[in-house]
Amino acid sequence: MTRIPAILSFLAAFPLMAVEEAGWEYHLARAFSSRLQTIDRALIESAPGLVGLPTIPIDDQGGTGGWAGVHGSGEPAPNDLHAVEIRWPQSAMVDWVALVPARRYDARGLDAQYGMPDAFSVELIDAAGEPLARIGRERGAHAHPVRKGHPFIYQVSPPVEAAGLRITADRLLQDFEDHESFVHAWAEVFAFEGERDLTRNAEVRGVGGSSPPSPWHWAPPFLVDGQTPLGMPEIPSDEHRNVGWLSEGRERSNIAAAVTVDLGEPMPLDAVRLLPAKRPTSDLPSGFGFPRKLVISVSDTGEAGEAGAWRVMAEREFRNPGHNPVRLPFEAGRGRFVRIEATELWKVFESYPAFFALSEVEILSETKNLAHGKIVRSSDGMQNLIAPGGRFWTSAALSDGFGPDGRLVSIREWLTQLDRRLQLETRRHALRAESASLVAGWRRAGLTAFALMGLAGAFAIIALPIRYRIHANRELLKVRERIAGDLHDEVGSNLGSIQMFADLAEGRSGPSDELKRIQRIAAETVSAVRDIVWLLRPEGDHRIATVEHLWETSSIMLENLTWNFTADEGAWQIELPEEANRDLFLFFREALHNILRHSRAATVDIRAETTGPHFLLRIHDDGCGIPPERLERSATLRALRQRTEALHAELRVDSSPDNGTRLELVVPLGRKHWRK
Repeated sequence: MTRIPAILSFLAAFPLMAVEEAGWEYHLARAFSSRLQTIDRALIESAPGLVGLPTIPIDDQGGTGGWAGVHGSGEPAPNDLHAVEIRWPQSAMVDWVALVPARRYDARGLDAQYGMPDAFSVELIDAAGEPLARIGRERGAHAHPVRKGHPFIYQVSPPVEAAGLRITADRLLQDFEDHESFVHAWAEVFAFEGERDLTRNAEVRGVGGSSPPSPWHWAPPFLVDGQTPLGMPEIPSDEHRNVGWLSEGRERSNIAAAVTVDLGEPMPLDAVRLLPAKRPTSDLPSGFGFPRKLVISVSDTGEAGEAGAWRVMAEREFRNPGHNPVRLPFEAGRGRFVRIEATELWKVFESYPAFFALSEVEILSETKNLAHGKIVRSSDGMQNLIAPGGRFWTSAALSDGFGPDGRLVSIREWLTQLDRRLQLETRRHALRAESASLVAGWRRAGLTAFALMGLAGAFAIIALPIRYRIHANRELLKVRERIAGDLHDEVGSNLGSIQMFADLAEGRSGPSDELKRIQRIAAETVSAVRDIVWLLRPEGDHRIATVEHLWETSSIMLENLTWNFTADEGAWQIELPEEANRDLFLFFREALHNILRHSRAATVDIRAETTGPHFLLRIHDDGCGIPPERLERSATLRALRQRTEALHAELRVDSSPDNGTRLELVVPLGRKHWRK
């Protein structure tokens, strides 16, 4: 199975994998948002388009840095320019322009857009430097979310006849390492007429500013030398196992090595393009194996011994090009055999052998590659060597049309494909941002819904039972009111009739113990019914206060005795809770019953008062008292003690035959016990 189908399968499945790992908010948004479903489909459909496009490398590709100018301000003053001009020898029809951002590695890591203006314009100019056409204008270039080193591509339609171009910076960013400097930099500038690069070795001139302090990395010729920080002009393609050709190791760098291309027949040729090999290990620098000195010779017969058979077409010295292709133009000629001889080999480390290594050899006739598929030989022999990843160094790699990682294409096609990736990734980024916004909106909506549901649940759990309880209490009050009314109207009326008939009978037949007992029981029962009715009606304007009801109870039960009831102003305002009132009245009635039944008292004194946080009820009679031995028994005054505990109160008892019995009940109070 080849690499591309595997990558396609992975990218197609990736959105589905992301969905499975997505949170509840994504599933909620996808269930209710048709737009999110459309975005997901668009992301899935666009993913395969990225597979066949080149990428921007993040590691160092070697080569020259480019051109840079240093300025003292971010924006040019009036009548001043922060610009760079490129002029080629003769006017030509420009139909395509590309600007490649420079890069630098600093304390923050890779800066893939070092010195790139945040705002700039691109103009085509004539031989006098006058502007002919503005072909590009950028604003907020550093804010682009996915550019990160991608080139700027400008199609010029219709083509414009021009002798050069000018890049004018309107706003520069502050240098990270020198806050007083503003750098304007580019790695490479291309201007094409068809497939012809007009900028190759053109004149470069900075306008305004000063030169940077590192001319070995930043120099005007580097802007038009064809070398970029983007590496090989390769397009990803089906897997190929040949990475290039590697000579045998040599002890010294001046031991020559050569390869010869057989074109099959004499052909016109005017240049050679060499593509460096990919470094076999990460500890080796870019441009591994590219020679320092090179001689290109052409022959019709390829025979070494024939006088004058080989003609030298070009002889060059090179600095390391990194992973950039190197084009060697020469005077046009004809030949069948082309020999590329490295007279000074690559050798960086003293203990490391010298090598001659290439990824591809192209013999050019204008823009056509004559060497594609042709036979390549070497004096070293063309043995196959194993390369990392199970691939091979072989002579077949020098003319197969492939670099180390993909199919080799022209610079123009390669940069165009990089721009297509930028456009596609920009669209995908916008779709992802819209998707994230939709998901965030549904997340907020979901959380709001959950909060409302939580509040509704809390209301159902808390408020509804309270409402039910209030309703039940209302119904209970209605029942109590009905019972109180029935007791008052029916039972109270009947008891009053019994008491009245007993009085009439006593008036006709004279007093008797039976009639007296009937009168007393009827009176006590009437009093008890009054207490019950009072307790059943805890609310209402008709309800009398607690102490007032004690007074009325005393007037009924102690009618036949001499009694005295006093209360201070605070006591008249006391209103105990319903259950406490019940216990207090049962205590009070039990105490009066004991006086009537057992004390043989003639006088009863009752006092109600408040002392700080307590309510005091004192009941004193002049009866026979309670003997000490009886008072110590637990059964004595049991009912009174039980009511005292229910009230969380304190009961004090003082009794003697000479002074009768004194009861003092101390009931704790709170602010809620005071009657409004």
